[in-house]
Amino acid sequence: MSSVEEIARGGSMEVLKHLHLQLDHHFRILHERRRALHPPAPVFALEHDLVGEELELLLAAVRGAVADGLDARYRAWWLPFVVFASEIGYDYVGGEFWPLWGQRAPGWEGGPQWNAPLNRKRIKQWFRRFADDYGGAEPRGGFATNFTIIAWPITHAVMPADLQRQMAQLLFESRGVLNAQLLADPDALGARLASRTGGYSERFRILCANQGLLGQVAVALLSGDEEESPYLVRSTLVRLVAGLSNEQASRSWLSRARQSAKVIRSSGFLPTGAGTASVQRRRRVSTVISPRLFLRNQHGGWQPYLELPDLTPLQTISPQVDQELRSRRARVEGHPRLLARGRLLWPDKVPLSAWPRPGAPVIELERGSEAVNKLIAERCSIDSGPWWLFRKRSAGEPIEVKGKFVRPGNEYCLVGRVGSKPPSLPWIAQTMTSVEGVHVFEVTVPQKVGAAEVEQLATVGLAVASDVSIRPVGLVPGSWDGDGAIEWLVGEPAMLAVKSAHAADKCAVTVDRGLPFVLEFPEGRPELFFALENLGVGTHDVNVVLLTPETDRPLFSGSLTITIRDLHTNREAATEGTAIRLFTTPARPKMTELWDGRASLSIDGPLETKAELSITLRDGAGRELERQFHGISVPFSDGAWEKLTEQVLRKKRIFGAYEEAESCEVSVFRNGVGFASLVCERGFDPLRWVLAKRHSGQHEARLIDRTGNDDTQVHIFSVEAPLACMEHDPRGPITVPATGGLLQAISGKLTAATILPPEPNQLRQSHPAVPRSSDDSLLEVQRLIEGHRRWLDADLPADPFARHQQEQVLEAITTALVSVIAGPRWANLERKRSTAGAYRQLELLDEMEKLVGEPSKQRAAARQIARHLWQWVDAPAALSDGFAGAIEAVVTSSGLGDSQAAADFLLALASRPGSVANWAEPERDRLLRGVLTSPVLMRAARFAVLGTHALRDASDQPAPGAGR
Repeated sequence: MSSVEEIARGGSMEVLKHLHLQLDHHFRILHERRRALHPPAPVFALEHDLVGEELELLLAAVRGAVADGLDARYRAWWLPFVVFASEIGYDYVGGEFWPLWGQRAPGWEGGPQWNAPLNRKRIKQWFRRFADDYGGAEPRGGFATNFTIIAWPITHAVMPADLQRQMAQLLFESRGVLNAQLLADPDALGARLASRTGGYSERFRILCANQGLLGQVAVALLSGDEEESPYLVRSTLVRLVAGLSNEQASRSWLSRARQSAKVIRSSGFLPTGAGTASVQRRRRVSTVISPRLFLRNQHGGWQPYLELPDLTPLQTISPQVDQELRSRRARVEGHPRLLARGRLLWPDKVPLSAWPRPGAPVIELERGSEAVNKLIAERCSIDSGPWWLFRKRSAGEPIEVKGKFVRPGNEYCLVGRVGSKPPSLPWIAQTMTSVEGVHVFEVTVPQKVGAAEVEQLATVGLAVASDVSIRPVGLVPGSWDGDGAIEWLVGEPAMLAVKSAHAADKCAVTVDRGLPFVLEFPEGRPELFFALENLGVGTHDVNVVLLTPETDRPLFSGSLTITIRDLHTNREAATEGTAIRLFTTPARPKMTELWDGRASLSIDGPLETKAELSITLRDGAGRELERQFHGISVPFSDGAWEKLTEQVLRKKRIFGAYEEAESCEVSVFRNGVGFASLVCERGFDPLRWVLAKRHSGQHEARLIDRTGNDDTQVHIFSVEAPLACMEHDPRGPITVPATGGLLQAISGKLTAATILPPEPNQLRQSHPAVPRSSDDSLLEVQRLIEGHRRWLDADLPADPFARHQQEQVLEAITTALVSVIAGPRWANLERKRSTAGAYRQLELLDEMEKLVGEPSKQRAAARQIARHLWQWVDAPAALSDGFAGAIEAVVTSSGLGDSQAAADFLLALASRPGSVANWAEPERDRLLRGVLTSPVLMRAARFAVLGTHALRDASDQPAPGAGR
């Protein structure tokens, strides 16, 4: 035992009292300083300013008090316990918090005199008191809600050691958006940094969600080596910087970020350089995140497309934006189908079947919150028309000219709403388009445009520009419409060239209506080059006026709009080579979703390219647990990924690695073609199940509970009775039943469920039974939907037999639900189908068609479904659209409203009923009542689902009597 330990054990109470009074004095002074800041800043318990033997003495005193029973004498001097907890939070790496405490202070979690839940609550009470007495930091948002106790010590750890590398990287990647205003405003800086964390780990994003604290830490870290920061005491700041400098990459990132901040603070954003026009400019934040419209010539006519905008800047206004963009489907005005979850996080283009309606939101999240949808609608819009101008380019599609001016000698497309009249000019001719609501005209502007023609163009809002042209030069911009609208990424200089058709010796340039600066044309040259440096993120108006040689009076003018985009590094599928790209839906799935089929993965690249795909599992510290290599052919579909994961899961050694892993990296590589990778985390969940295999071959389950609550309930559902539960003690290991099942933990509003793997010899011994309830049909259907959702959303372990049991249960519940709604004759058919082979399933299709319904409308719908089954086998979009058309007449007579919405709901209900639990409750129950009133709709949907499945399964089977 060390001398410090002996002193602490010999007089823990006196040592604690001494340290408590010392810390009380220190934190009160610190609180007064922070309260004087504008806005006031909180105090962190890690800022205790104890180093060396003093800190060791505190830690030893706390350990001694814990070993001695921690009675009321010790608890009176509570500040050292808050510091001790913060020190543990600093070393916390994402596992279980309280066992780590128990290791640092033996006896904390065990012993007859201990009440572990009560001790944990004391820690929270002490941190709460620290916040009240010393202005201590308080956890915010979902982190505080879900992790009610451990959120406090982790928040007061400022920046846990294992997250410091990500903090350094975030500061480095954000150095281009730093400015003097952000460095002086921690709240604004925190909001900007938090909006850029989409590709970082979940635990880091949770920490960054407290934007005020993030900004405070960032401002402190970006201060110079010799500077004092008002936001962190020097000893804590030195400690963090030292931690960030332990690794070469993070040391370089932090150094370069601090250097950028130093330049900004010292220069006031007034850099100068030869040959540039560098002036301080007033920044105007963009109020619109404009989607781009462009045209493609397809099938003999012009097809409009909309390029999805980057919505990530909206996260600085509302942190809820990121969560909803990932979890909600999106509706694009004029696009016929909903976009998949997470699709808005990808730069992409979508075709429009109808021109956007005036006043309608361009993008709207399905069942998104009113606040987020309102924000998107306000900040994301297109020109209201009724006319739109597109400039043809020598290569590529015509893109919209937002300034709506034409230049002599150029070609354009003019799009107008149906009913609006184009100018009566011989060089404007109507052409073909497949889109509804507009007509399209091709415009070939002659070299000379007369005054009468200028007036004609003005009737549709077009102007003619011929005297002054402004264009980008040097570094290729992010986009350029050819006239008047340019985009660059933040940090890139806006290099421009002004060309005049008339003699001019000077040029006055104005940015955002600020003070003009005057530049001289090179002698004898018609073109002037200059650069606008350090334009802030947002949209800027640049106006150019040419001055006459004699009087310096305005002669001709021109203008353009420059948009500076924030650079958001996309880690959703980091692609080093442009020839290979890796996609997932949703955009960044959890590790469990990627392995159990709730997320899809595909790889795009040159046709028939052979590539190597690697799957790597790592623990929380980043150590490799398992790596596997597989040869694949690109393009690689999501179906191929599903087959590959099933193949990997059959390997016995994967089970232990998967259960221990906290992340999974999928990489694809082809020498000379490209490289792409994706990292998926398990997720920092308040509740998590861990499975282990005993030497006897049986499985054992254990619950990791980070909530801090003592009211957690555990239920186990068997495969044989999948809707009936038995309660189980949440403490200690749980022996998995031989036939498997489902484990569910509930703590308040939090839930965690996992499928339990069966013993291989028990696969054929379990037969799910779903007894019919005596309740009202709607209540029974709701009960079955909830039961299906419970099994559908549960995590799957790395065991192929667990997936088999899950599918068996899901099918049994689906069959029971369909039987309740569709009636006894259809229920009898479902029983026959359950025992039929692939070809017998095909033989049942005729019987299904007849059972859909007798009236003429119902028979017509069944015939139309039967005729198109082959076309829908591998085309989900075609199935949805085609089924909507087939049942339109039946839907209309049943009063369910829009046939497409009804079709999507019915197909989900007939195949994966648990998925409709996510629909808005009023709409879901309205549709359920309609289906119960018109069961023909259920029979039609089930016919479409089973028919496509039967055809797909039969195509994968050998003909009867044929060898494999």
